[in-house]
Amino acid sequence: MALSCQAQQVVQGPGGDLKIVVVQGEGALNNIRTRSAAPLIVEVRDTSDKPVIGAEVVFQLPPAGPGGVFNGWMRTQTARTNTEGRAETNGFTPNDEAGRFNIKVTATSGNKSSSAIISQTNTPSGTGGNGKQVKSKHNLLTVVLLVGAAGLAGGIVAATRGGSSTPPTPPTPITVTAGPITIGGPR
Repeated sequence: MALSCQAQQVVQGPGGDLKIVVVQGEGALNNIRTRSAAPLIVEVRDTSDKPVIGAEVVFQLPPAGPGGVFNGWMRTQTARTNTEGRAETNGFTPNDEAGRFNIKVTATSGNKSSSAIISQTNTPSGTGGNGKQVKSKHNLLTVVLLVGAAGLAGGIVAATRGGSSTPPTPPTPITVTAGPITIGGPR
């Protein structure tokens, strides 16, 4: 059985009924700007470490704060494990709130069950949607262009608002002098 080369998290239920192995999605960084997210894939195994076929797996997103939705509006998604014991989500989109959040995963097969937590983070940018950090030259170029444009705009404002090298001429003073005082009859 081939597993992803990504580090896996194994969680066993309180009674040791089932094991949930997080195959993909643990520690992923989701891009809220492009609304791209890492897929969530888990593998359900029995106490003999064999894949459990047909187990019901519920993925539950947080009701508020950083997180997202499945297929545009749902906070939970239910999937069945395949012949490898794997279940995965589809249609997961991060919301626009940056920060860390947990996805609760519950697996049930007959009267056996287990749960696990998958931790992810929504970031303003920086992922390719596969959970791996991507350095973007485009973002650096955008910052450089914005700083340059701001400097150019400041120069234009200074030039049009008296920013020349010759000092302005001082205003001509106005003086008031009193004339002779005369007293006379009514006019």
